[in-house]
Amino acid sequence: MSKIKRVLALLLAMTMVMGMSMTTFAAGEKAEITVNDAQNATLTYAQVIKPDQTTTTGWAFCSPAIAKAYLSAFGMTDEQDPQLVIEAMIKEPTGNTAAFSQALSNVAGIVTFDPMANPQEVTTAGVYAIRATEPNYTYNYMAAYVGFGEVEGSSYPALLDATLTAKKSPATVIKGQSDPDDVVAIGDEITYTVEAYVPYILPENTNKTFFIYDNLTGATYDLTGEIVNATVTMSGSAVTPKEIEMTNNGTGFSIDLSNLINDDNSNAGEKIVVTYKAVVTAVTADNRAEAGHKGGSQFGSDTTTIYTGQITLTKYNEDKKAKLAGAGFKVTKTDSETPLTALTFVKVSDGVYTYSPEGRVTEVFTDENGSLVVQGLDVGTYHFEETTAPEGYSINADGADATLTVTEKATKIVTAETNLTDTKLSALPSTGGIGTTIFTIGGCLIMLIAAFLFFAIRRKSAK
Repeated sequence: MSKIKRVLALLLAMTMVMGMSMTTFAAGEKAEITVNDAQNATLTYAQVIKPDQTTTTGWAFCSPAIAKAYLSAFGMTDEQDPQLVIEAMIKEPTGNTAAFSQALSNVAGIVTFDPMANPQEVTTAGVYAIRATEPNYTYNYMAAYVGFGEVEGSSYPALLDATLTAKKSPATVIKGQSDPDDVVAIGDEITYTVEAYVPYILPENTNKTFFIYDNLTGATYDLTGEIVNATVTMSGSAVTPKEIEMTNNGTGFSIDLSNLINDDNSNAGEKIVVTYKAVVTAVTADNRAEAGHKGGSQFGSDTTTIYTGQITLTKYNEDKKAKLAGAGFKVTKTDSETPLTALTFVKVSDGVYTYSPEGRVTEVFTDENGSLVVQGLDVGTYHFEETTAPEGYSINADGADATLTVTEKATKIVTAETNLTDTKLSALPSTGGIGTTIFTIGGCLIMLIAAFLFFAIRRKSAK
């Protein structure tokens, strides 16, 4: 009987040893943690939860400091049992997203993160906190759960691989506009877009703001009252900003999108598109957009520039040895819907005119150097019809043409040149014969001869 008791005691002891050694055996296995969509990111990791067979859940936090960080995130006091947090996560693994995100954020400041390969090999089950950093992106904190699984042909558990998909937010802004070649005429309406992404903001931050700013030069916003006529979408669906406010004396506006920021960062990485219209008022129009968060700190910006066209006409005499001032022209766009309608301009200086749909000048003149510059034009072909000839010259009825073209997209003001010659007026022949001058001279000569003869005969008679 004593032998049987000894055998049973030995078996019980072996069972206890094997049970206590399951974690040790499992630790001899290997698992991999893989993070997708983070090819260019720098990864670091730290274990925050480990197996512990002495607890009610079989898990424990890796340190009292980590346990305190989780208690705080889940709204519990330091005196409460950390096992309650683990039980809550096991019971509702996806129901405490905000708290879990907050816990990872809390942990980030109290543990040391080690460099992480991708995939990273681990030998212990548990939860691993992972951070990712990459220029021009913000990443959500991540947590990888490495659990136990069965191995065929073995009574001991093995570690299971964990795969995560990184959620990142581009910290960039993309500015766009509707004209395909970036060349328009003054007065044209342009549709602008601003693309940005909802940032990931640490849950512990108290000043959670997200703004988009826009600043415009060389154009004016299409306004409805005092508010920019803008639409805002998030991932294709319309959203209502917290506020849209004009800034910089009407040359800019800000859009407050802070209502898209929440504790669990569920909107982080979502694409925001702002669309609005503006009217070009200068030969170049620059539009700069920025996005910022946490009280307005800039994290991305972009600028787009709209250009116009400029034509220079030089007026010469017939042999092109002299440049002629004072030649007047009517300018028309031959490929427009109204090709015979004279364009209207605003005079900038002698020989320089800027196109304006509301301008009052329809005849433009060359300066003292025979030069005429018209600017603020769109691409296309323009005809210069001479309406006033320089003094001493005749009008050239042929006029001159110039074409503004651009390949793909303009990178500066588009220019073209043309010239026109005028013929000098010829001297007209005299009319009405030789006149009375010769007869007057002849009469005077006859009178002189007669007088001479009269006095000569009289003197002779006197003798």
